[in-house]
Amino acid sequence: MKPRNLAYVIISVLFVGCGIINPELRYTPKSSDEFYFPQLSEEVKLKQAECMRLENFPCVFKQNDTLSDFVNEWYSTHLKSLKEPILYKQIRQDKKVVRFTHLGTWSRPYSYRIEKIDGKIIGTFNKTKGLGGYNAGRRIKNEEKEIKIEDWNLMIAKIDSNFWNIPTHDPNMILDGEEWILEVLINDKYHVVSRNSPDNYGGEKYAELCKTVINTYNNE
Repeated sequence: MKPRNLAYVIISVLFVGCGIINPELRYTPKSSDEFYFPQLSEEVKLKQAECMRLENFPCVFKQNDTLSDFVNEWYSTHLKSLKEPILYKQIRQDKKVVRFTHLGTWSRPYSYRIEKIDGKIIGTFNKTKGLGGYNAGRRIKNEEKEIKIEDWNLMIAKIDSNFWNIPTHDPNMILDGEEWILEVLINDKYHVVSRNSPDNYGGEKYAELCKTVINTYNNE
């Protein structure tokens, strides 16, 4: 083998090896443009920075329908590995989409996305080999199916009954558990809510909404 070809092979193996050792490198957003959720406003970021400078802890400023850069990168890394689209950037594009994402600390990340496309209701289920609280992994399951319009209408009715008024941020401070993330995009209206293990920490009504998305996909 020629020296130049051998060098190419070695470099290729090193790059592939890095991806195998730390597969999350493939999915981590390279810039904020790849974030899957809106960012905190600059005003809020400045308040946080000033609070930390003065050591007036805890410096937590919550803004609806936005996530901190840390959480945004965490969630985005997994959604990218799930090969999911960024929803909030599709506002005012006549989109009707509901997505539930589950990130358990020690379990495989998965997502259910149900959307109305040209009069049809299409459901998509994705799952990866990663761990929700740690590294992302390659997608190991991708399923798509058509769903009855009646089931879609029932799901949307439940969402409209109370979802839009639920604050984005979890009032509980939980260091372990499962992140339940529900996003709804209806034309120019987008809302995201995140709760940690809501069925165990006072978020039973929200948990039921998330389970409704799963049940709609499974025709239950």
